[in-house]
Amino acid sequence: MLRTLLLLIALLIVIGIALVGLGVINLNRGSDGSLSIETKDVEVGTTTTNVQLPVVRMENRALEVPRVGVDGNQQGNAQ
Repeated sequence: MLRTLLLLIALLIVIGIALVGLGVINLNRGSDGSLSIETKDVEVGTTTTNVQLPVVRMENRALEVPRVGVDGNQQGNAQ
């Protein structure tokens, strides 16, 4: 239980460091020692754009494939 709690706290710290490092959150310290946090606006939505997609075609081909057969004339485990 304690390990899970410590792991969760460590994960939150890593996420916070990543957000500050990527510039999503700015930490500013004032001359009087106060701390202000500025966050960037996040826009969520969809847009239409052109992308290249690979095309997959199905076709029939005649190929040689390995074949395994068992000769039915022999009796196994005969006593």
